[in-house]
Amino acid sequence: MSLFQSNMARYVNLSESEQGLLAEFEQHSQPAVKNQLLWRPRTKIGELFILQSGWACSHRSTSDGDQQVIELLLPGDIIGIREFTFMRHVSEASMITRGTIQPFHHESIVDLIAASTPLTIALFANISRQEALLTERMLISLHRDARSRLLHFVIETYLRLDKIQEIDLASFVFPVSQRLLGNILGLSPVHINRVLKSLEQDGVLKKFHSHIEVYNAKQMFDEAEFESDYMSDDMNGLTEGLARLQQ
Repeated sequence: MSLFQSNMARYVNLSESEQGLLAEFEQHSQPAVKNQLLWRPRTKIGELFILQSGWACSHRSTSDGDQQVIELLLPGDIIGIREFTFMRHVSEASMITRGTIQPFHHESIVDLIAASTPLTIALFANISRQEALLTERMLISLHRDARSRLLHFVIETYLRLDKIQEIDLASFVFPVSQRLLGNILGLSPVHINRVLKSLEQDGVLKKFHSHIEVYNAKQMFDEAEFESDYMSDDMNGLTEGLARLQQ
């Protein structure tokens, strides 16, 4: 089962035929290079992408030329799913690292919805959890200091990665530059640098070029005041309803 299929299977039990439907989306993968632009704002919606490996992000440019990152996208995610009902893209998307992507026409989502109720529910679950990530980041940005915001984002990213494939909190991949981290959190690179230095000096964590090492997980979680409810995969009884539907 691919990471994309595993991501969808977090929410519903997939039959063999449904796994086959998803597999049809991943027949023609392409290599992608670091910083590769996937689409520009205001271009007509056409292809969306399954991120099979590597990291990507969607972002918008402000009137003064700054870049604001909207989403950090990890392996197994669908790049552009939030915009597939629009006529034109309202953001742009690019690769953070090199990786592998699978393009598919956005109208294929309609075929998937028509073919399977469980896959439709999984798509809704996927989109709603992406929205939950954005909402949480907005609230954290409004009510937390820079150190807490950064720690919260590190924990969130670790938990997202751990849902894809079990990883070690003590050391995990994190190929996000200080500039990009600032664009995600709404902080300057200088401010990000100061916070990272203080976290290293206090023995909490250290950020390297492409990974993070955590030295004091308890302090990290305590300072972040992290509550993971918004990241839950629980479906509030929908899985039971789907089981009855499939009987």
